Amino acid sequence: MLNWLLNIPLKIFSKKIFYKINFIFLHIILKFMGYKNYGSYYETGEIYFLNQLKKFKIKTSIDVGANLGLYSSKLLEISKEKVISFEPMFYSFKKLEKLKKKNINKFFCFNFALSNKNEVKQIYYVNKFSQLATTSSFTKNIKFLRKYKFKKKKIKTITMDNFFTKNKKLLENGVDFIKIDTEGNDYKVISGSIKTIKKYKPKFIQFEMNSHNLFEGDTLFKFKNIMSNYKIYRMLPFNNGLLEVNADYAENNIFHLCIYILIRKDINLS
Repeated sequence: MLNWLLNIPLKIFSKKIFYKINFIFLHIILKFMGYKNYGSYYETGEIYFLNQLKKFKIKTSIDVGANLGLYSSKLLEISKEKVISFEPMFYSFKKLEKLKKKNINKFFCFNFALSNKNEVKQIYYVNKFSQLATTSSFTKNIKFLRKYKFKKKKIKTITMDNFFTKNKKLLENGVDFIKIDTEGNDYKVISGSIKTIKKYKPKFIQFEMNSHNLFEGDTLFKFKNIMSNYKIYRMLPFNNGLLEVNADYAENNIFHLCIYILIRKDINLS
């Protein structure tokens, strides 16, 4: 019955003349669903989530892809013991060092990229403080990035597993929260962190998906397969909370900017 009723507007609005209008509606609906939201932590929903984290006695947090340290600063407010940040871009890292001076013994920062291998890779960036810096070579394939002129340079990458094997004291009391924002490299970061995650069982892991993931071939389904002890939630804008999603559904594998939270299955966020 429902399909029959839908066929009436379908015959009309599937005409080519309505394509641009349909595209605008699609853009709006995607924003309502938690995609394509950026600009401020309030608009993305991150402020709501950070406020929720305060209830869980977060001791140690890790910020992968810290950029200028804005998110690390937020984490310092809720982390009881320490925040450990990683940032491969030299000038952005210098900003992190200033943050470290204000938070001696609580903030630790390292000037390299995390990934799934210990190797030398190219990083593509717009300027020395760019939030768009990425090790993905598909920048020219992504529509909204075509207007930028990207430079490139070589950097060293290391796995989280390798780093914390050598720096165990930093996680002497475990880790409760990991935030990852690496412009298309998030799946590789998690892949290189499996031993660390299994050992310390962080309560929450935040990661981002965007157009890079389409060309890298990293679906939400792939994240689910390597993180079987966690449920996946999509972050909704403003104060609308988190929505649990099934990574097996095609409609949840959309390659637009979206923030996801992995929540350990024994934890109830509500």
